[in-house]
Amino acid sequence: MKIYVCKKCGNVVLKLEDKSEALACCGEKMELVNANTVDAATEKHLPVYEIKDGMINIKVGATEHPMTEDHYISFIILASADNYMIKMLKAKDKPEASFPYDKSYNKIYAYCNLHSLWLTEIK
Repeated sequence: MKIYVCKKCGNVVLKLEDKSEALACCGEKMELVNANTVDAATEKHLPVYEIKDGMINIKVGATEHPMTEDHYISFIILASADNYMIKMLKAKDKPEASFPYDKSYNKIYAYCNLHSLWLTEIK
């Protein structure tokens, strides 16, 4: 799985298979996004999780991430090597998701429209 973003309009593309050349949007090559894993910003972006009763409950940020029209988490992904579960979010939603969980899922991604992609590895 690779995630690309258009620097002009902000479109985000999740590429499940990478068998061709890079993607383009607004007449330009889209940028491959690398996930951040260390959060030093004022707003907290790293997903935090709790596994309980067969579910994984995810929140973005140890302190809840803002969810305004100008600054928000647009999606949360729970990923394994060959499966993905995605929760799409919009401004004013809670930056949270709950999914059925099994041990094959080992990564949580969260995408902030201003501060890009964030990754927490499940231990």
